Amino acid sequence: MTEMTETKLGRAVNFQTLLQGVQTVVLLGSIAGVFLIIGRRDATLDNQGERIRELATITADLAKAISSLSANDREYGARLDGIARRIDQLERKP
Repeated sequence: MTEMTETKLGRAVNFQTLLQGVQTVVLLGSIAGVFLIIGRRDATLDNQGERIRELATITADLAKAISSLSANDREYGARLDGIARRIDQLERKP
C-alpha cells in the first residue's frame, strides 16, 4: 500500500470512529430526554394528585358546613315558628 492509501484509510477509520461517537452521544441524549420527560410527567401527576386530595378535603369540609347550616336553619325556623305562635297567642288574648 502506498502512503496516500494508508492516509486515506486512516482518515476513513477516524471518520467512522467519529460518526460512531456522535451516534452514541445522540443516542444517550435521546435516552436522557425520554427519562426527563417521564420524570416531569410523574412530577406533574404527583402535584395534581396532591391538589385533588386537598380539593377532596375542602369538599368534605364544605359538606360538613352546609349540613351544619341546614341544621341551624331548621333550629332557627323552629324558634321563629315558636315566637310566631306566642305572638299569635298574645294577640288573641283580650
